[in-house]
Amino acid sequence: MERTTVIILRKTLIREADIIATGVSPDWGAMELICYGAQSVSGKKFPVVDCFNELEIGFEPADKSPLKLLDAELITSFAPIADRLDIFRLAGKIGSFVLKNSAPELPMAIVYDTLRHVLGNLALNAANGSALWSPEACGAVIKLACLQENGLLPEFENEQIVNFFDAVIEAGMEGAPLPQCAPGYWRQLTLYLNTLLPPENK
Repeated sequence: MERTTVIILRKTLIREADIIATGVSPDWGAMELICYGAQSVSGKKFPVVDCFNELEIGFEPADKSPLKLLDAELITSFAPIADRLDIFRLAGKIGSFVLKNSAPELPMAIVYDTLRHVLGNLALNAANGSALWSPEACGAVIKLACLQENGLLPEFENEQIVNFFDAVIEAGMEGAPLPQCAPGYWRQLTLYLNTLLPPENK
């Protein structure tokens, strides 16, 4: 049995009682897990296996997906995301984006840590709490982290741009305050970062 942490980003019911949970791990990249009997009438197994939950899991390694989930323990729930429809939709788009830009068995520590803090800020925004990042900033931060980790971020000659992007990536990994920006900047940055991504990965 192997162990890791995973953030669940998609859950699909198959057959009568089983589910496929898809998420990302810092050590194993994209993971597709099968949870046998998770929706059985006699009582739910793996009740913590739900979208936008961070889990510590044990799983059975295999040559192909899905991997068999053996146990799961909740680390962090970002459930408040579902309390606001606009935030929930944004979280769904971010989750789809991360899955498109990840691969099985390809470690993704930068994106994973950033995703944890993105979801945490979205949950606080949804609950009208004291979020450090706006929803618009969350979208830009996760895209910048993906570009950096996948080696798609250009080498800029302008030192000010380099320092700014480095500061955003570091803040994303640590969950720290982002650099101060003019209103509307994060939306503009997201549009620019989209131009650096392959069309199928946006």
